[in-house]
Amino acid sequence: MKHLSRLSILFATLLLPAAFGEPSPTPRTPLVRYAYVPGEITKLCDAAIDEMRGEIEAIKHRSFLELWIPHRSLLAFERASAELSDAVAPLTFMASVSTDAKLREEGSKCEEKVGQFYPTVTADKPLYLALKHALPYTTAQRRLALETFRSFEKNGMGLDDSKLEKLKGLKQKLASFEAKYSLNLNNDKSTVTFTKAELAGANENFLARLKKDASGRYIVTTKSTDYIQVMENVKSAEARRRMMLAYFNRGGEENTKLLEEAVATRAEAAATLGAANWADVQIKGRMAKDSSTVMAFLNGLKAKLVARKDQDLAKLLAYKKKLDPKATAIAPEDVAYLANQLKKTAYAVDDEKVAEYFPAEKTMNGLFDIYATLFGVKFVEVADAEKNGLVWAPGVHLYEIRDAATDDLRAYFFKDTIPREGKYGHAAAFSLVSGRIAHGAYAKPVSAIVANFTPPANGKPSLLLHDEVETLFHEFGHVMHQTLTLSPYASLAGSNVAQDFVEAPSQMLENWVWNREILKKISSHYRTGEPLPDELITKMLAAKDFNQGYFYIRQLLFGLYDMKLHSATGPVDVTKTYAEMHRELFGFDILPGTHFPGTFGHLMGGYDAGYYGYLWSEVYAQDMFSRFEREGLLNPKTGADYRRAVLESGDLREAIALLRQFLGREPNSEAFYKKLGI
Repeated sequence: MKHLSRLSILFATLLLPAAFGEPSPTPRTPLVRYAYVPGEITKLCDAAIDEMRGEIEAIKHRSFLELWIPHRSLLAFERASAELSDAVAPLTFMASVSTDAKLREEGSKCEEKVGQFYPTVTADKPLYLALKHALPYTTAQRRLALETFRSFEKNGMGLDDSKLEKLKGLKQKLASFEAKYSLNLNNDKSTVTFTKAELAGANENFLARLKKDASGRYIVTTKSTDYIQVMENVKSAEARRRMMLAYFNRGGEENTKLLEEAVATRAEAAATLGAANWADVQIKGRMAKDSSTVMAFLNGLKAKLVARKDQDLAKLLAYKKKLDPKATAIAPEDVAYLANQLKKTAYAVDDEKVAEYFPAEKTMNGLFDIYATLFGVKFVEVADAEKNGLVWAPGVHLYEIRDAATDDLRAYFFKDTIPREGKYGHAAAFSLVSGRIAHGAYAKPVSAIVANFTPPANGKPSLLLHDEVETLFHEFGHVMHQTLTLSPYASLAGSNVAQDFVEAPSQMLENWVWNREILKKISSHYRTGEPLPDELITKMLAAKDFNQGYFYIRQLLFGLYDMKLHSATGPVDVTKTYAEMHRELFGFDILPGTHFPGTFGHLMGGYDAGYYGYLWSEVYAQDMFSRFEREGLLNPKTGADYRRAVLESGDLREAIALLRQFLGREPNSEAFYKKLGI
């Protein structure tokens, strides 16, 4: 999911004027504005920032007596931060979803401005001192105070004025680097052309939806859906090599340089703060507490995962030798292809055949049934949303989330899952409006799933690969976290929790798509309407752990690479470092000429010194799932307990306390290690 900053939730939220009070069941105007005239985004962005400046000055210049009125200045700052988010987030969101390239660029520039403004807020000593006068008197206010002050102190409140000014400048540079990096990825238009012979082995549905150039060659984009199809199915190693070269050069040398500049700037910022490295700065206040704990966790997995990966690669190499007796080693472009072909051979599981049972619309309805049963809600699609101009692109859907018992409207969410030019390139759940108490009522949260799933083709509907179904369950787990919140404060609401816990609720829900009963409920063949046959489900479950050693060593590589970069005390050659670590963990070299660091958007989108969180949070995800596994995956009582303990709480309490409440015991790693088979 897209990372959210704690104080202002500036980078992944949207404006929703109708969110305060009860919106009409069928909105007459867009909940999210997406149409702007040239220059309007810039004007609105500047005006919103100026408004926040005015609010800050008002807080700082209240009389001494007013400052001592319990909690007033703290709540005024929290409210102003949330209102700034409501004003600027639709503008920044356009950088990821707008169909207009100029609006995407303007949205990106607004994101850069907001990112540069934020350090000036947390570096404002008079503001910090004014807020410190607040006297929170409820448990929620005390939590708000703790987290608010932690953000200020993490951003240099203990520094002298000259160092504080230096830190502010460094943070503003970082915001610029990060915005440019993301825009480069979103705007990437690179393609690879192939003859039909070069694409031998590719699925006919895939070929049918591809455009052709003037000479009749197929044009393949670097969107993940196209990339996966080529890498898993095309027989020609040379064609796969060309595809991989294009995919891992999307950001190219420019993004690689931006990442290097960001890493060096973060190291300088850490030194200015008096910290050993940037990782220690970022991890403070999270579940892991410090970088040494993170490294102990990652290194503790290393030997076991390398051994498991070696077993997987040995199977792939043996299969490659059957195809080519002269083969002696695995190349980077081989892995996905060999894994997919071996799965078909060894387990008789053909991903494309499985996808026929997962037409997107029916699969979504099956997902709704599961989540409705578990969490006591229902989902109602807003009729004619596209026709009535309520969505920003064709194929985007809008839904209401209502309480099943009372029918009260709780939230909205958008589903934007078909690839298009200029769109955010991966899958993420954007928290568009965070829940909070405002104007005497609880604001209706709004979220969006933005993904790039297999599009309709050749007269067939969008047929989801099982991996895409798993991704859908994952991202919708984030949506539930974001929309079922009851926190009174935006900065403590929804998935705005410790970053190394934020993935746990969504990772837990991936397990549902590996259960026989659930697979029956959510599958429906696009022609016959029949659910997945028992024989095929049995084969899928038997193949579940296939090549998982490779998957997890890849996650470990990303986590260790992130920590290596952000434990440095100066400039780093990010390409050389990645190549060396890849060789150490995988046993073979990266594809020459690629620039993976220029495509690793997590490190420039809020997950710097945070990627370890995917593995860390999965420990807790599998532990929480163990209760559902014991009590039933469709047990509404267990689901209600989970909704109260985790989904509704947001960050009102430490994550470990939420886990203890739901589990009824101390969390442990047993279920995680069982899943990994180590």
